[in-house]
Amino acid sequence: MSTRPVVFLSSITSDIGVALAQRYSADGYIVAGTYRADKLLPELRKLPDCHLFYCDLADPKSVTESVNQFARLGLQWETFVSLASHPPPLCGFFEGDFEAWSQSVHVNCIEQLRTLRLLHPLRRPAAINHAVFFAGPGTNNAVTNFSALTLSKIMLIKMCELLDAESPDLNAFIVGPGWTRTKTHDLILSDPHVSADKKADTLRFLQSNAGTSMDDIYASIRWLCAQGRPVAGGRNFSIVHDEWGEESLATALRADPDMYKLRRHKNSWQP
Repeated sequence: MSTRPVVFLSSITSDIGVALAQRYSADGYIVAGTYRADKLLPELRKLPDCHLFYCDLADPKSVTESVNQFARLGLQWETFVSLASHPPPLCGFFEGDFEAWSQSVHVNCIEQLRTLRLLHPLRRPAAINHAVFFAGPGTNNAVTNFSALTLSKIMLIKMCELLDAESPDLNAFIVGPGWTRTKTHDLILSDPHVSADKKADTLRFLQSNAGTSMDDIYASIRWLCAQGRPVAGGRNFSIVHDEWGEESLATALRADPDMYKLRRHKNSWQP
């Protein structure tokens, strides 16, 4: 059994997934991950001790088989990162095909949780391990025509809190990367149902020099893992807006169990 730490990246061939794999590998981790698209596989196959398993999150049997393949390696993970984000169908809830909407919720939430559940017995024993998810648009307002993705990501926000309450050996949290340069923007620009305003915002971003760096995404995850459950567990972090990396934030989070969780604002307000 290897003594090196193991990271499992679900949807490793996403742009962020490849970037994280490269950085974890450079820091001495054994990397394992699932993929559906194979375009970026050559980049991953350059990494030492990188184990790749085909997985289609739209097919529960494929999810199970990918975890079975990982199990046969005899490795035990300490960090699980789930990266899948599939925006379609990009239309109003009462438009389009409901089965496509339902499948999107499964891909963006349910099957990611299935993956973690199946991997749970394969975690590193007698230690605090880490489960990291990625948030999406619409947590603070209604982004039209993104209901499947928005609902899925909000479910994951609450699920991190539930996992934190139920599993004392798991540091589960979710991060919002903000605007990041990935191929997801191509889907938004090419879909006829996306509003003109949303397309314009996307084009402005792509034509700018802005965007969250892959280094910041990686550094924030590593910091939150290092802080452990008292700081990160069950919480939703914005990589762009939160002062991660600062002890002042860690102190505030330890003192306030409701901070950065899914709550009604000003719940006790009275006229």
